[in-house]
Amino acid sequence: MLVLSRKLNESIIVNGDIRVEVLQIKGKQIRLGITAPSSVKVLRGELAQAGKEPGESRRESECCSRKLEFAPRETPAAATLLSA
Repeated sequence: MLVLSRKLNESIIVNGDIRVEVLQIKGKQIRLGITAPSSVKVLRGELAQAGKEPGESRRESECCSRKLEFAPRETPAAATLLSA
């Protein structure tokens, strides 16, 4: 596992076309923005472990070229699709 430290508004690039950016830091919680091509499947870890596919959860968004904003785990709205 590669472990990186990032500050607010810093990002990492994966495979040349996937960007993961730190959008907000609030206490022990962070908000990430993920920009990826529509061909890349993006799932929250708990859904991937449960074997669920995008669309099986009411709030799960299928991967796309827009940013996915991940809210804190305690809230029912775990992934909110943002306009690019």
